[in-house]
Amino acid sequence: MPSLQSPAWLPSLASLLFLALLIHLFQRRGRGSLALASVLLILASTLGFHWIFISLHRFGGMPAPVAASATFLLALYVAGYGLLSGLVLRRFLVPALEHRGQARWLPLSIAGLITLMEWLRGTLFSGFPWLSWGYQQVDGLLSGFAPLLGVYGVVFFTALCAALIAQCRPKGLMAMLIIHLVGGAAGTLTFSRPNGSPLQVALVQGAIPQQMKFDPQHLRDSEATHLALGASVAGAPTRTQLIVFPETAFISPWQQLEPRTQAGLQVLADRSQAVVLTGIPTRDEDGWRNSVLAIRPAADAPGLARGSADRYDKHHLVPFGEFIPWGFRWFVQLMNMPLGDFQEGARLQEPLVVADQRLGVNICFEDLFGEEIIRPLAPSRPEASQPTILLNVSNLAWFGDTVALPQHLAVARMRSLETARPTIRATNTGMTAHIDARGVVRDQLPAMQQGILMARVQGTQGSTPYVYWGNWPILLIALAALCLPLSTRWAAKMRR
Repeated sequence: MPSLQSPAWLPSLASLLFLALLIHLFQRRGRGSLALASVLLILASTLGFHWIFISLHRFGGMPAPVAASATFLLALYVAGYGLLSGLVLRRFLVPALEHRGQARWLPLSIAGLITLMEWLRGTLFSGFPWLSWGYQQVDGLLSGFAPLLGVYGVVFFTALCAALIAQCRPKGLMAMLIIHLVGGAAGTLTFSRPNGSPLQVALVQGAIPQQMKFDPQHLRDSEATHLALGASVAGAPTRTQLIVFPETAFISPWQQLEPRTQAGLQVLADRSQAVVLTGIPTRDEDGWRNSVLAIRPAADAPGLARGSADRYDKHHLVPFGEFIPWGFRWFVQLMNMPLGDFQEGARLQEPLVVADQRLGVNICFEDLFGEEIIRPLAPSRPEASQPTILLNVSNLAWFGDTVALPQHLAVARMRSLETARPTIRATNTGMTAHIDARGVVRDQLPAMQQGILMARVQGTQGSTPYVYWGNWPILLIALAALCLPLSTRWAAKMRR
């Protein structure tokens, strides 16, 4: 019998209903409801981040009690923003609006409060917006607001709908349905147009186990695996224009790679007549960087040092992974991980050009920050300098075969929705995928399996409202939604 598959929108609906339950519990009087809401929120955050334990304990060698404590503290930190929202809602918003006779505007204030708190979580201490309510709506109708107002706009309307559900009033439920229909209609709008000819791409998923990836004894095997996968692309009947290896596919900087590995990469570019992109650390006079290096066919790069024709350096570094926050070196010393203090790349870097497409590169964690992804797409920049395709390279082998992989895929899909640009992802263990300009996954490789994803990617150009304005409109909307119902003068006018 064929296996039954749940609808793609079901997780989005479940997330919406869970948020509605939390809002309902925070509004109810009594300590029991407050305690239950707090436990549910912390439990959900812990389950959502359980994969941190795997990286710290299994691959980092940290003692299990310490790794479990660190994972719980991170989950508690993330849940803390929701807990703070709940306490403000319970002890300030509800009494204040009821006192002014404006309780019907409570859903709007709740939406503004949750949106501002989510934005703070994505901004403070270098930001950690993973598990945002907005990303969980990527398969729902509310994702249609992403090109207009970005992921925080999706958060706002998700929170508004959840608050209306929590009130469980006929007019509120009707308004919630209307908001979904408007979001669905917004999702049909077109903000981009094709740019040039489709790019024939090969995305390599090496599936190198994390315990082997940085082991010197397995270094040559890892490099040989990637070169062999690349060679199979070069022999394919369809000409490939771009071959992409994942983040740190080669863990030695270009200058320190064995000559035969250097030669193998250049031969791959020459034989396939394709641009080869690989994640690789680089070392300059001022320190190390996490980079993507472009290796072009020798005939296309006269006079340039082979292997260093183009480069992207990661700008937004991961705390504890790529830089050590002040006062936490003791914590890092508990781990047996190849960590260090990397240097930041430039805030704005030119796209990498392949044929008539321009690649806006980001590395792993960077695609969590939509406001940074849209910098190269700013309307003030010449269109010829704006990316037409987004490219993410990642290595999530640190987290095993867990929900971290589909969670990161949802983030990449949101970036495509916000920018109306296709995204291609080359990862070590998953999810290697081709996402179109509407955020739809066109094809992907199974997680934890070695393979090559061949994709024909149509680049796009044009700007969405979110690209034009960034987060400012939704932040102003959220602030107004939170504060206006609390204004005595505004409340008086609404009574008339």
